[in-house]
Amino acid sequence: MSNSISRRTFLKCTGASVAALGAASLLGGCQQNGNATIVDVKVGDKVSNWNGLGVQLTSLFNIDTVPAQAGYEYIAVLVTVVNRTKNQTFNIGAQNLAEINAAYPVPPQENVDANFHALAAASTDFSASCDGQSVECGANISLYNSNSQTFSDSTNLPPQGTGYLQLMLMVPKGWKQLSVTYMPTFAADKTMTFVMTAADVTRA
Repeated sequence: MSNSISRRTFLKCTGASVAALGAASLLGGCQQNGNATIVDVKVGDKVSNWNGLGVQLTSLFNIDTVPAQAGYEYIAVLVTVVNRTKNQTFNIGAQNLAEINAAYPVPPQENVDANFHALAAASTDFSASCDGQSVECGANISLYNSNSQTFSDSTNLPPQGTGYLQLMLMVPKGWKQLSVTYMPTFAADKTMTFVMTAADVTRA
């Protein structure tokens, strides 16, 4: 696994492949939640359509890069996402990726922590808790282009768009349970919480 956690190489670092995005086509006919106010999602769970958004909590990975803060580690979470609507764009995660990447380009390695903290501060629609304690969580969308079979960073998920929601977290070593709550800007007063345990982590 690469030592860099630049979002441009994130999917490669975590071992995700274009073929893995095929999970998006399986979201139809799976767990149905409609417009429920609160939804809990565990690893492998598929929600076919929640307020216009289809998701599957795909996987967790431990990142080799060691944070400057002693006793912590980086965890990467991938969520397959599909915008089911025909004319609505979903703003998800940090909305100033270009500015963050310009200010703290990765590589070089010494910018990893600053890049992560900036991403987490800009991801105001996500909050995370690890073993009952608040932890930082950064988020952005990586869109999939089926024609070129490539991914590109984005600040939103367009109508009928498909890709990955990439979550990056800094958690205490030896953690047991992690939850990430998504409070979408497009669905007021509704939340989706991703629930994970240390046993769910795929390690390189």
